[in-house]
Amino acid sequence: MNRASGILFFILFHISCVYAQSVVRLSDTTQWNAIGKHTSFFLESGDLDVQQVLQPAMQMQFKPYQQEIPNFGSTKDAVWLRFTARSESAKDFYLQIGSAFIDSISLYAVSNGQPHELQQSGDNYVFSKRPVKVTTFIFPLPLAQGSEQTYLLRLKTMQPFFFTLRVGTLLAFMEDTHKLDLIQGIYLGCMLLILCYNLFLFFSTREKLYLYYVAYVASITWFMSTIFQYVFEFLWPYNPGINQIAVASSAATMVTATIFTRAFLQTKIKAPYLHKLLWIFIAIGALSFVLVFTPFKLQALMLAQGGIMLMAIFFLVTGFVVYRKNYPPAKFYLTAWGFLIAGFIAAILETVNLLPVMYYINAMQIGSAIEVTLLSLALADRINVYKQEREEAQAKALLVAREKAELVQQQNILLEKNVAQRTHELTESLQNLQAAQSQLIHNEKMASLGELTAGIAHEIQNPLNFVNNFSEINEELVSELVDELNQGNTKQAKALAEDIKGNAQKTNFHGKRAETIVKAMLQHSRSSTGNKEPVNINDLCEEYLRLAYHGLKAKDISFLANYTTAFDVQIPDINVVPQDIGRVLLNLISNAFYAVNEKAKQNIPGYEPKVHLNTSLLPSSNGGKAGVLIVVEDNGDGIADANKEKIFQPFFTTKPPGQGTGLGLSLSYDIVKAHGGDLKVETKPGEGSTFIISLPG
Repeated sequence: MNRASGILFFILFHISCVYAQSVVRLSDTTQWNAIGKHTSFFLESGDLDVQQVLQPAMQMQFKPYQQEIPNFGSTKDAVWLRFTARSESAKDFYLQIGSAFIDSISLYAVSNGQPHELQQSGDNYVFSKRPVKVTTFIFPLPLAQGSEQTYLLRLKTMQPFFFTLRVGTLLAFMEDTHKLDLIQGIYLGCMLLILCYNLFLFFSTREKLYLYYVAYVASITWFMSTIFQYVFEFLWPYNPGINQIAVASSAATMVTATIFTRAFLQTKIKAPYLHKLLWIFIAIGALSFVLVFTPFKLQALMLAQGGIMLMAIFFLVTGFVVYRKNYPPAKFYLTAWGFLIAGFIAAILETVNLLPVMYYINAMQIGSAIEVTLLSLALADRINVYKQEREEAQAKALLVAREKAELVQQQNILLEKNVAQRTHELTESLQNLQAAQSQLIHNEKMASLGELTAGIAHEIQNPLNFVNNFSEINEELVSELVDELNQGNTKQAKALAEDIKGNAQKTNFHGKRAETIVKAMLQHSRSSTGNKEPVNINDLCEEYLRLAYHGLKAKDISFLANYTTAFDVQIPDINVVPQDIGRVLLNLISNAFYAVNEKAKQNIPGYEPKVHLNTSLLPSSNGGKAGVLIVVEDNGDGIADANKEKIFQPFFTTKPPGQGTGLGLSLSYDIVKAHGGDLKVETKPGEGSTFIISLPG
């Protein structure tokens, strides 16, 4: 039964072969024979082995192929080809598959319904496994003279599926290979020459445009060299996996071509809207490049092919738009890009059999060679343009320099007159400014004196009241004393005398207090001699704290604030100019009371105006006499960050017009610095300010 089935299969297989295809006759000749029309084909959508394909049902699905060159486009399917050859010569014959873009190839000889694998090859195999070490695929066909043999050929690839299929002697194919290598060598040599030439121009001019063009030429050369697999043969023959990412070269070409086009046509200036749209092709190229390294290699190829077609059209439109704006280099670009697009179109027409397939070189290579040559000429012409522009610029600069020299000579004469007049005016202005500055400083001193006087007027009233009251009491007590003495009541007289004595002491105390206040006013009002003298800083601080408080109270009856002190009693007398340090203390404390008073007027719930004054001993840094630290702290609104660096500048004030000269803090800072000390401020907007005076011992 099995024998009968085998005979039946053999009969059916040969009948299908006879009716589906003609026999390829191999004669004694040095010419090769194209056998595309002598084959039948079957597209395998699954994963079939050769035994399954040889089943009668599958054999009946083979269809005659009607074209000279097999062309199946881009497909995931494997292609099975079947042909029968008959040798009429004693020579050895070979099968050539004229494409370098086939991932896997399996060749079987079928005898009595049984397959015998003759060869496996393709891009997925190392180069050394090829029976003939050339970039195309050449397989020996073991066929004795006068015999006939049927062959099955399985091919699978992710690249566009069209190739020449020929049978001939090895000599015929080697002659073809020699011509192919020669023509491809000329092409690659020209591309490398253009690449090196433009790289030289880049190093000469340092203009990035030439570097962009070098990158574009390198990527398109890489892309074209993968078509005939020279890079596989010479660069990575033992790493066939790299062939699977060869489509990355087309993605790189898209990216570099776009970058070069943007720079060459100056689209950012000439066509801003199109310049932004060109980012689309950079994105498509980058995405295709990334997808190559994923399982979506076929999708990457289709995306790159579609992107290149759209890019070609868009680049022509862009070039035409820029050319319409009177940019001469766009003419070179349009011509060059037109040749490349013509090459692309011719290559596409080859894939659909509307144009004959060129074996030794393809249309894209011809178009790319013409394109890069024309663009190189255009780029080289830029050097002449630069030279001409530089000469024109130099001539123009020389003319301008001469005109400027004459103008300068005329201006110098006029300038000398103007300088003399202006110097006189500036001298007068300087004198006026100095007078105004002196007046402002005087006004600040008078304002300080006014604050002091207002405080003294209030402060001196208390001891005067005490003096008057105790004087009146003593006058009454003296009368009572006289009465008691007249009555002989010595005991009561002695008691009255003691009261009179106590009141006299109190009168004396408050009189001296008034004398101290008057001396302070006189000392503050007269000009400073600059002579330092030992001063009790705590007493000075307390004195001016009360004077500042009562001075503001006299100006504003509604003013109310709490002030506290914390004086370090261990502080020794410090050598200072008391009038000057008094001015500093009065200014800082008055500013603190002003700040809390202004914030109190905002009627903030729970807010209580406070001013704190403290002194502390400041250790010496060099082992000398200790100094003193004086801190004036308030809980007002603080100082804005933008004003913090300017508060010690002359004439800068944050007070409303008419309420400050802007010299108080500036003079205070200068006085402290003159004493060898330092004046700093710490502030937080909305929380208050702290002024810190440090004075040496």
